[in-house]
Amino acid sequence: MKYGSIVCTILFVLSVILTVVQVWFTPFSSEIFWKLLFTLGAFFVAALAITLVMREYFSERELKKKGYLD
Repeated sequence: MKYGSIVCTILFVLSVILTVVQVWFTPFSSEIFWKLLFTLGAFFVAALAITLVMREYFSERELKKKGYLD
């Protein structure tokens, strides 16, 4: 979970920085800006999903190892 939260935080901060830079300086066309923002959002969702699935997998594996689950 540690690495996933770091990756998600970095992606979120990059999205915020990209948005602020776009609002103040307009370095990208609106089409490119939205493509970049949606791409960062997709990576964020993918990283979050992978992190949650891995946490559940390792949590369940540990519970089985200790005999709490069949």
